[in-house]
Amino acid sequence: MSAAPPVLEARTAVLIRRTITIVVFVIAGLAFGFGFGNSWQLGLSLGVSGWIAPLVAPAVDLSVLTLLASIQYLRAVGVRGRLAGPRLLLVACGLITFALNTLRPILSGAHGRAAYDAVAPLLLIGWGEIGPRLLALLHSNRPAIERTVPDDSGPAPQLVLAAAEADRVHREAAGRPITRDELRARLKVSNATAGELLRLLRAAQDGEGAA
Repeated sequence: MSAAPPVLEARTAVLIRRTITIVVFVIAGLAFGFGFGNSWQLGLSLGVSGWIAPLVAPAVDLSVLTLLASIQYLRAVGVRGRLAGPRLLLVACGLITFALNTLRPILSGAHGRAAYDAVAPLLLIGWGEIGPRLLALLHSNRPAIERTVPDDSGPAPQLVLAAAEADRVHREAAGRPITRDELRARLKVSNATAGELLRLLRAAQDGEGAA
């Protein structure tokens, strides 16, 4: 019989999600800044005006991120189809981003520098494709973790009434009080909730007996 997978504590899970989210945005910011510097230097070396040269890279990089986020959103809301137009523009922007970072060293014959400068645009494109999906999964698929947080308000009154009815039926059928595992299976609740319900039932029955 295989062991149950470990469940992270709520604070640990929140810390992991926040850390990964911050790291993803830091990587995107570093790649954006790296490409911005390369594009600026390329523009200046080609004789572009000093105040126009730094405008190209942000426009291209933001186009890549916007297109990726838009495509992921359209998929998430159920839009079907190949989305050929956005995909084609995305490929074009990716090639432009790659060229802006690697064209200068390639033209000068510095192939090692070109390989180095290619890292940032590839990371930007890769994280732009994976990042939105990864963050969506991290921040949406957490029901098992959230159940580990105790509910100070206690079980709902309807659940307490259902537990009392289940205990009554079980006593009539078996001649003994219902157990936690039987209550959990009947109401389809967690062990913690079943234990709390059983404690409330026993306290109420003890109060009635004392009266």
